[in-house]
Amino acid sequence: MAYYSIEEMKKTLEEYPKFQDRLYCKGFLITNKKQNIGGEYPFYSNWSEQQIANDFYMYIHKETYSYTYEKNGVIHFLVGHAYDPYNMLVEEKDILENLANALEKDEETYWEEESKLTGVFCVGYLLDDKVVYTTDCAGMQLVYHGVIDGKLFITSHGKLVADLEGLKQPEYIKRLTTNKYWHYWGTWLPGDLAPFEELKRMVPNHAGRYLKQTSEIDIFRFYPTRKVVETSTEKEYNDTIHELGRVMSNTMKCIAMKWPEKKVSISVTGGRDSMTALACSKDVYDKFDYFSYISNVDESVDAYAAKDILAHLGLEHELYQIPEEWDGYEELPAFKKVMECNNGCIGANNTNDLKKRLYFTENPPCDMEIKSWVNEMGRGWYYNKYNKKKFPKYPYASYWRTMHKVYLEKYLIKETDKVFAEYLEKYYDKETFDKISWLELYFWEFAWSGGEGIFLTTEHRVSYDITIPFNNRKYVELMLTVPLEKRKVDDIPNDLITYMEPRIAETGITIKDISHTNFRAFVVRVYLEIFSKIRYGKKKEKY
Repeated sequence: MAYYSIEEMKKTLEEYPKFQDRLYCKGFLITNKKQNIGGEYPFYSNWSEQQIANDFYMYIHKETYSYTYEKNGVIHFLVGHAYDPYNMLVEEKDILENLANALEKDEETYWEEESKLTGVFCVGYLLDDKVVYTTDCAGMQLVYHGVIDGKLFITSHGKLVADLEGLKQPEYIKRLTTNKYWHYWGTWLPGDLAPFEELKRMVPNHAGRYLKQTSEIDIFRFYPTRKVVETSTEKEYNDTIHELGRVMSNTMKCIAMKWPEKKVSISVTGGRDSMTALACSKDVYDKFDYFSYISNVDESVDAYAAKDILAHLGLEHELYQIPEEWDGYEELPAFKKVMECNNGCIGANNTNDLKKRLYFTENPPCDMEIKSWVNEMGRGWYYNKYNKKKFPKYPYASYWRTMHKVYLEKYLIKETDKVFAEYLEKYYDKETFDKISWLELYFWEFAWSGGEGIFLTTEHRVSYDITIPFNNRKYVELMLTVPLEKRKVDDIPNDLITYMEPRIAETGITIKDISHTNFRAFVVRVYLEIFSKIRYGKKKEKY
C-alpha cells in the first residue's frame, strides 16, 4: 500500500486524463474557505461552486446532486439523493421543504422527519450562528468533517481536503495500514478516525453542529430516542412483517417514480437481501431492469440462482461476465492510484474489484443500481459470525478492537485500544446501550458506516450511481423489534419474501454463504476470546 503525493497524482493524471473525473468521483465539499475549482489538480474543472450563504460554499463533482431550500432565513441543503416512503416524497425540494417545516416546530420534529428518509446523502441546515449536518441512516454517504485553521470542512473524501490543506497522515495510520494483517476483514479505520487527524468520520445517528462564533464542532446524538422493544407475540411479529412489507413496497415505488428516464436496475444475487428487494418490487416490476455479474468463479452460483428465480417470475435478467482479459486493463495501475486516493490511501484495493470497477466504468450495466445493503442489520450478525450465544452486556475498548480487525503487534493493540476508548467515551453512554444493544450499534454505527460506507462512496459509485432501499432509520428500527432468535435464523427476509412475493419462495432456491463455516466461526471466536482480554489501557469503561 502506498501513499500517493500530489506531485505523483498530477503526473499520473496528466498521462491518463480520462481518469481525472474519477478522482473524488461523486464527491462534495462544504466549507467556509473559498476554493479554486479550475483546471488544476485536484478539481480539473470537473466541479462546480455554489455559494449557499454569505461565507459558505458547496463544491460539487459533476456527477453529484445537490439541493438547497431557504425558509425564514434558514438554508437547508441536501447532497446526494433521498426519498421518503412514509410521506411518499421523491423530489429533494419537497423533502427539504418538509424538513424546513419540521424545524420550525422544533428540532425533535426535524429529526423525526429526517429519520423517514431513504437514500445516500448528507443533509443539514445553516443559520446565522451555526451549521448543522449529518449523514444518512447507516452512513452510506461517507462524511468526514473537521475544523482546520478555524474553517469548517465537510466532505465525502478525506484526501481531497488533505490535498487542499497540505494534511499529512499520522504515524499511527501509516503503521496500521501497512501492517501485514490490515487487509483482513476490509480496510476501514478504528473508531471515528479519518485518514488525517484533522478530520473525523461522521457517525450515523449523530449530527455535527459547527458554531461560527467559536469555530468549533459539537457532536450530538439524536437517535435512539426510546428503548427498542421486541415483539412478544406471533401477531405482533406478523404485524411487523406486514409493516416492513408496506414500507419497502412504498420505497420501491418511490425509486420507480424518482428516476423514470434512467435505467434503474436491481442487482440480484439469489441471496435473501436482494430477493427481499425483488419481492417488495412486485407492484413495479415493469419499471426496473435486473442484472447480476460474474467476476470470479464464486459469484457464478449466485448469478445463476438469480437468473432462475427471475425466469420463474417472468422477468428478463442481464448477466454480465467481467472478462479476464480486456484491453482496458492496461490502464489498471493508473486507475488503482485514483481509487486508492479516493479512499484516503488506507489500503490497497483488491485487484479483482479494481478490474470490475474499471470495466463497469466504461461499460456500465445501468444508470442507478438498487443495492440491498443495510438489510443485514436485521440479523443477529455477530452471533452468527462467531457462533456465539452470549456477549458482554456492555462493551469495552479491547473488545471492539478485537471485533474490528486482527491486531497482534503490541504497539497497535495499545494505540487502537486508546482510539476505541476515546470513541466509546465520545459517542456512547449506558442509557444509549440500554435503548439499543451495543452489538447492534457496533454493526450499525461503526462497521457499516466505517466499512461499507467507505467502499460505497470511494469505490462502488465510481462506475455508476447506487441507491439502497433499506437505508432508512425507521425501517431499521422496526427490524430490530423482531426477537433476536428470529433475526439470527433470517426469519425477517424469509417471511417478508413469502408475504410479498410467494413465487420466489416457491422456487426453493437458497444461497448459502460459503465463506461462513463452523470452523471459521470457531477460529474468529477463539481470537475474540483471547485477544479481547489483552488490555494495555483503561481497565474499566463508564458503563
